[in-house]
Amino acid sequence: MLSTSIIKTLLYRTQIRLASSSSSIDIADFIRGMSSAKKLKSESSTINKPRHVRMKERGRDPGLTSRINLQVISNGYVGTCKSLILSNDQTNYLFNCGEGTQRTLQEKNTIWETKFSKTKHIFVTKKSWDTMGGLLGLCISLKETYLNEITFHAPCDVIDLLKHWKGLEAFPNVTLEQHDYDKAEFKDDCFKINAIALRANNSISNTGNDLSQMKKFPEDLVYAYLCETHPFPGSLSAELCAFHGVPPSELRSRLKNGEDITLPDGRVILSKDVTLPGEPPVKVLILECPSLNYLDSIIKSDLNSHSYHTIVHLAPHSILNNETYRSWMKSIKTTHHLFLDETQKNVHIEAIYRYQTQLNYIDDGIFPLLSYHNSLKEELKLPESVDNITYGLTSTRIPIRPILGPDNSKLVVLQPQNYIDTLLENEEFKQTFTAAKQQLQAMHEIAKTGHSYPEIIFLGTGSACPSKPRNTSGILIHINDTNLFLLDCAEGTVGQIRHFYGDQSDDILSRIHFAYISHMHADHLGGLYGLIQQRRRAFENLGHKYEKLILLCPNKYIDVGEKQWNYFSNKNSFDDDVHVIFNRTLTNGLPSLTNIGGENTNEEKFLFEKFKSIGLHGVQTVLVEHIYDAHALVLRHIDGWSLAFSGDCKQSNDFIQAGQNVDVLIHEATFETGLEVYASQMRHCTMAQAIDVGRRMNAKYTILWHFSQRYAKIPFLSERKDEEDSDKKQTKRPDNVCISFDFMRIHLSDLPRACELVPVFESMFYDEWLNMKKRQTRREQEPDYFAKNTRMIESKRKFMSGRTSPSNSDKTQSTTKNNTSPRQ
Repeated sequence: MLSTSIIKTLLYRTQIRLASSSSSIDIADFIRGMSSAKKLKSESSTINKPRHVRMKERGRDPGLTSRINLQVISNGYVGTCKSLILSNDQTNYLFNCGEGTQRTLQEKNTIWETKFSKTKHIFVTKKSWDTMGGLLGLCISLKETYLNEITFHAPCDVIDLLKHWKGLEAFPNVTLEQHDYDKAEFKDDCFKINAIALRANNSISNTGNDLSQMKKFPEDLVYAYLCETHPFPGSLSAELCAFHGVPPSELRSRLKNGEDITLPDGRVILSKDVTLPGEPPVKVLILECPSLNYLDSIIKSDLNSHSYHTIVHLAPHSILNNETYRSWMKSIKTTHHLFLDETQKNVHIEAIYRYQTQLNYIDDGIFPLLSYHNSLKEELKLPESVDNITYGLTSTRIPIRPILGPDNSKLVVLQPQNYIDTLLENEEFKQTFTAAKQQLQAMHEIAKTGHSYPEIIFLGTGSACPSKPRNTSGILIHINDTNLFLLDCAEGTVGQIRHFYGDQSDDILSRIHFAYISHMHADHLGGLYGLIQQRRRAFENLGHKYEKLILLCPNKYIDVGEKQWNYFSNKNSFDDDVHVIFNRTLTNGLPSLTNIGGENTNEEKFLFEKFKSIGLHGVQTVLVEHIYDAHALVLRHIDGWSLAFSGDCKQSNDFIQAGQNVDVLIHEATFETGLEVYASQMRHCTMAQAIDVGRRMNAKYTILWHFSQRYAKIPFLSERKDEEDSDKKQTKRPDNVCISFDFMRIHLSDLPRACELVPVFESMFYDEWLNMKKRQTRREQEPDYFAKNTRMIESKRKFMSGRTSPSNSDKTQSTTKNNTSPRQ
């Protein structure tokens, strides 16, 4: 047992006062106090920084990294972006950042040994949404890791693109820079990188590929990146030192630093005599070839005068197999050609298939298997290497230092039976599911007799940033056979549609005639531009005449949308693709057409006819408290069903009144019960508050949605006290509340069964649920627990909003000046 004097000394060092009259000390309280002091200290001190950053701040050289890898993030399969990452012990260099890139990086964080927060340099090969659609989400995620500097490398003005998101996100305390290759090549501790300008045939002039002589960022400009490592010095050999008689002393340190030494016996030992050979510079080429029109520019460029370890080809399948292109490839000196071919099957994000397989085992009606499930569970067979050509899939790795060949050992193959076996190893789940299975099957048979519409597909059920199980906001409602209504559209929504519908995705995209954006936060509209472009392509692929998307949105989006369309130089203007209806124009519901011969405007007639054509006789938006111009939505159909959608908001009496007696309420439940003060600060709801809205709205069923990623697997749905029997203090679970998951398919007849599944879900993720239960119990037992966390919460909130910074606040000022609120 520790003496009182020793414990007093420890308490003093952790700045915890001990009353002098105390004769005994509770060790648990002592440990808890030390933990609190450590948390408070970490708030006021510098945020943990990587080792090489700390060494530089102290004036020490971190040295050259001994490990560099080239890693394929995605190869373009199922509509993903062709992207890759060069990583070392200190920094990540990301090449192309389409939608969903950050989600893949976060999933592979551990498997690849590539820390997501080290991504400081982002390279873009061409000006396109396909290569830049994930930039905003990635920058937001990096900002939330307290990264204070991001450098872009692109054939276009990336900073200008981020400024287009005015009203979406600011980057306080983050320096956003773009390297100018007109002036000099890029150099850091690991690489020397040069951008080689490529132009289409009809744009090549006398300037050739000289960046300094051409117009700043022409529309057809493409960058190929020539990445060259610095020479790696050889290491001191202990065996050679022993052979030459050099004792283990400071003499060896001098030899390691490159000095020649003289031994006591007069012999001179040269540093090179006891040093192993170093590694010469290694060159890697990242080559984008959008079409054969760029081939002349490639042939005439300086690319052909180098010898490469690896050339990564980012080109369509048709070009990769073109004879002219292949002939040029054979003329280049390289060890490896790495093809990112979009036709090659591979598992992009394993987690979504794993969770969906397990949920499908529980209920195959509400959780159907994803469309590519069967084709991807087969063993992936890569084409044989011919003429040093390798096909890159997600997780393909080529070590650059040490120099090795392609490594596919980390490729993922779906193993459905293993996922089920893992689930059945959970005894808590087996007991809960076995007890409920018979009842659930009976309810499933009854549900099959219900109506087919509306059909609700949850494409994203998380908030802020995507995680392995949950993408950010997106819900697709099948109104009838030919009309779909999209509620919010976060980054990656098109990818979720392709995972769910597979080869039918173009047909689904063409049937989305209505979209609703609840408010101007990136996790609710970051994927809208990409969806509209893919929707237009779907019409072209199907040979159908294009129909404008009816877009209900905040007033500010029209400015953001027009700037996006202009930035990417589309053939079609913003007005060609969408018909905008401001949310605030529907706060009183659809306009009445009683004055059709007199006062009704053409816009009112248009609204009435469009919604009447899909059977909606009631469409009402409700202004709610979240950010400026945030709205909820209530839909009522002539077939008798009704739906209320909250978007992001605090509890709203106006919304409760507008949605009275709806069949289903989809309400945000960002935080767990007990964090009401925090939720109020962030202008969100807790689980209990969302359930209370459903009770006061008299909604038949409430579906909880938009969970903080701290509850990525399972939210903590607290039991509530029975108001009719409060004396006995009994608690029971709400019988009309269910939890949403990504790729969940719900009909109104499925809702009773979905509510009964909640205990099964909790047992499925029992360890996570139990930890949240313990945390809630601790909050109830310790009155000051929440107060402590509130102080930490407020500190982070101030940092995210730009009012203060945990460290270096005066050194890391953003180069963008957006006056926007932080996203949650």
